[in-house]
Amino acid sequence: MRIAIAGFSHESNSFSSQPTALEDFGVRAGDQLIPHYRDTFTELAGFIAGAAEQGFEPVPLFSASATPAGPLTRQAYEALVGRLLADLQAAGPLDGVLLALHGAMVAEHFPHADAETVHRLRAHFGPAFPIVVTHDYHANVPPSLAEEATALIIYKTNPHIDQRERGLQAAGIVARTVREEVRPVSALVKPELLFNIYHHNTSRPPMQPLMQAAIELEKQPGILACSIAAGYQYADVPWMGPSIAVVADGDQSLAQREAQRLGELMWTRREELKANPPKPVEAVAMAMASERFPVTLLDFGDNIGGGSTGDSTFLLAELLRQGAQGWVVTLYDPESAQACNRAGIGAQVALRVGGKTDTQHGPTLSVYGRARTLHAGTYEEHERRHGGGRHFDQGLTAVVAVGGPGREGLLVLNSERSSPNSIHQITCVGIQPQHQRILVAKGAVAPRAAYEPVSARLIEVDTPGATAIGRASSEYKLARKTLYEWR
Repeated sequence: MRIAIAGFSHESNSFSSQPTALEDFGVRAGDQLIPHYRDTFTELAGFIAGAAEQGFEPVPLFSASATPAGPLTRQAYEALVGRLLADLQAAGPLDGVLLALHGAMVAEHFPHADAETVHRLRAHFGPAFPIVVTHDYHANVPPSLAEEATALIIYKTNPHIDQRERGLQAAGIVARTVREEVRPVSALVKPELLFNIYHHNTSRPPMQPLMQAAIELEKQPGILACSIAAGYQYADVPWMGPSIAVVADGDQSLAQREAQRLGELMWTRREELKANPPKPVEAVAMAMASERFPVTLLDFGDNIGGGSTGDSTFLLAELLRQGAQGWVVTLYDPESAQACNRAGIGAQVALRVGGKTDTQHGPTLSVYGRARTLHAGTYEEHERRHGGGRHFDQGLTAVVAVGGPGREGLLVLNSERSSPNSIHQITCVGIQPQHQRILVAKGAVAPRAAYEPVSARLIEVDTPGATAIGRASSEYKLARKTLYEWR
C-alpha cells in the first residue's frame, strides 16, 4: 500500500497589506520531508508515524508553508498546486493521499483555495480514490471541500497541540479505507455564527463543552471522526465561520444527524460569543497594578499567527507613556536590528522602531537605549506548543535596554516575523521571563501554551491592526451577512 503525504498550508488574512508570494514559502521536498517532520508534533509527523502503525509505505512529496499574511498571489498558488499535481503524477501508482491543508488559505483568484486544491486532486484521481485531508482549527470550510474529500480531520485544540494525533487519525482512516474496512461518508453543518477569536480557547467555555461533545461522539459506534472548526474571521470568504464535520462509516444519515445536533448545540451558545477585552490604556494599567508578575499582555490586533505585521506599536507606546518598568516587547524591525548590529553590543542607540509595514499598526516610535544582546535568532522548542514545530528562526535579533534605572524595559527587535508560539523566542536572547514584570505576546490564543506556564496572569488586549477583533460587517465583501452577530 503506497500513500502519498504532502502539505500546503497558509492562513491568509484578507485585511493584511502584505500579499503572500511564492518566495515567502519554505518548502521541504522528497527525501527531506520525513527526517524534517518525523520528530515534530505536526500532522505530517502523525502521517509518518501512522504509516508505521498501519503498515503502508509513505510516499513523501513536499510540504510548503508561509508565515500568515495577505492572500496568495495567483502565481504563488498556481506554482505550488501545480507542483503538487506534478509530484503526484510522478510518484507512480498510489493507493491514497494524506494532505495537510490549513483550511483558511485564500488566493487572489480563489477565496477558498484549499477547496480548489482538493477539487483538482479529485479531478485528477477520480471519485473513488481516497483523499484524506487535515485542517487547522481556524479553517473556513466550504461544503464543496467536505463533499470532495474522502474525510476531513480538524485539530481539536487551541493552542494547537494535537496535530500529531490528528495526523495519526487521518492515516488510520486512509489505510482502513484502502483495505475496505470502512467506507467514510461525511456531513458538514455551518452554524450562522461568527465565533470571535476571543472565544477560540478550547480549554474554556464556550468552546470547551462543544469540543468535549465532539470528542465523546468519536467514541460512538459508526463514527470515524468528528471535528469542529471555529473558523477564521480575518478571511473575507463566502463560507467564513465555524463548521461541524462528522465522518461516519457508511451511514450518511448518522453523519448528518450528529453534525446537525452539534450545530444546534453551538447555536445555543450564541449569546456567550460577545467579546469585550480592555483597550491598551486599561490593559497596561491593569498589568502595572498586579500583585504578582510577570503579567502577559496578548496583543490581539497584532496577532502574527493570524496574519498581522508584528510591528504594531500601540502597546509599546502605552507602556512608555505610563512609565511601566520590567517590560519585554518583541517587534519585527529588521532595519533597527541591523542598526544595533552595526553599533555593537553595549553601544547607545537612537532608533525609530515599529509601525513601518503599513498604517494600521501604530506610529513609528523614537526610542533611546543600549544594545544589550545580538543573536542569530534561531531557537528550538522540544515541548508541545502551538503549531507543533521544533525549529524556529526569527533572523538577526537585537535586544535594546530602554529607559533609565528603575524604568528599564527590553525591546526585542527581530528580522523575520515569528509568532510567539515558544517562550524560547525571548529566552534564546538572554531574557528570563520570571524576572520581568510585563511580557507582550503578539497573538491571541496561540501564545498561551508557551506563556501560561511562566505568567502569573494573562490579559487579552483589544488593539487595532490587521487582526483586530471588532471588525465591522461593512468591511467584508464576500462573507455571509446573515451571521448572527451581524443581523
